[in-house]
Amino acid sequence: MAKYAFIHANIIDGTDTDNIMEAGTVLVNEGIIEKVSSKIAVPAGYEVIDVDGRYLLPGMINLHAHLFGTGKPSKNLGGGKNQERILKFINSPLGKPVIDSMVKNHVRQALNSGVTTIRSSGDFVYSDVRVRNLINSGRMIGPRLLVPGAAITCVGGHGYGTFAVGSDDPKELQKFVQERKDHGVDWIKICVTGGVMDAKVKGEPGIVRMTPEQTKATCDKAHELGYRVASHTESSLGIKVALENGVDTIEHGSELDDELVSLFLKRKAAFIVTSSPAYPLFKLPSSVTKLNELCIYNSGVLFEHMIKGAKKALENGIPVGLGTDESCPLVTPYSMAREIHYFAKFYGVSNSFALYTGTLRNAKILGIDKETGSIERGKSADMIVVKDNPLEDLKALQHVDIVMVRGQLIAKPEVKHNEQIDEWLDSIE
Repeated sequence: MAKYAFIHANIIDGTDTDNIMEAGTVLVNEGIIEKVSSKIAVPAGYEVIDVDGRYLLPGMINLHAHLFGTGKPSKNLGGGKNQERILKFINSPLGKPVIDSMVKNHVRQALNSGVTTIRSSGDFVYSDVRVRNLINSGRMIGPRLLVPGAAITCVGGHGYGTFAVGSDDPKELQKFVQERKDHGVDWIKICVTGGVMDAKVKGEPGIVRMTPEQTKATCDKAHELGYRVASHTESSLGIKVALENGVDTIEHGSELDDELVSLFLKRKAAFIVTSSPAYPLFKLPSSVTKLNELCIYNSGVLFEHMIKGAKKALENGIPVGLGTDESCPLVTPYSMAREIHYFAKFYGVSNSFALYTGTLRNAKILGIDKETGSIERGKSADMIVVKDNPLEDLKALQHVDIVMVRGQLIAKPEVKHNEQIDEWLDSIE
């Protein structure tokens, strides 16, 4: 790897402060941040990159993304014959290379938008594992991927038959966990509750699907094998079932009472916010979202409850992280910057805290904060450069000039935007 010296940078280190190191220099050696200071003489042998007063900060970390989709709204997401045909193709020998190619493209788009780490949350036929292996072996440049393979649920649970496999037998659920271990996954993803797309009742986007016994069996096996467990959970009752039976991160979430706060603290669990689908899906008309009235209404319910739950979590010292839920309608591979912006806009936090959450806090939730998440000596060189100050306006993160991931430089990152999706999202800002 080359040695790099980023000079004349306004450095934001990723911690929860408004401090900026002006005219700073960052030395990168063998993919590791070697020095950070405003008083460094650049040694010989370093390629100099003049940041010229722009802002250098940690790469963004996305805690919740499905890597297969573009974010383009489609009626196929709601089921039907077209969805059946697509799923049959994906699971065929011909389909696997196609889905792998899609995942490769989407993670490159995410990286070029400034996302240097992604925890995926349920993908088809171990495509996430195969692409992670390509990246880790150096055969392609991509973000750091932490992957679970397909999610696990009960028969009829959220994602069942699409991005999740399922059984009602706790022993079969444990076999699914072992199968993922055999494929070398990094996390286990389960779906304790239903979601907006499969809800049957107005006002209940997260009806409990997995029983306590099923949840416990899955989590026990995962923990036995050294894995942490993330759960799609969109109701307060679902959170109770999940936390009482071993889940480590609650994805999406809902309102919290004092009992749930205690369970979070006892489990040392985290609450993962995903505003990127929920907000636009209830704000935009069905002609855009391709959703029916029930889904639109329940998206609004989920968004309201997620905000209330996250605020209570923050008040009680429960870690709150951020993910986009990429592949949902209107959520693209480059949506993480908008997710951070939504966090400050709707959750009552400062720009600096939102930025910290999308970088170092997310790294802490993943347990990789010794490796990445901030601009500090000894950490992986996962960095981005933007023109404007994100502490003043988080929308600056939507325009990234330079990306570096594990010391690999992308001097001119290009993101293929869906201009129609961008226009729709901008219209509700």
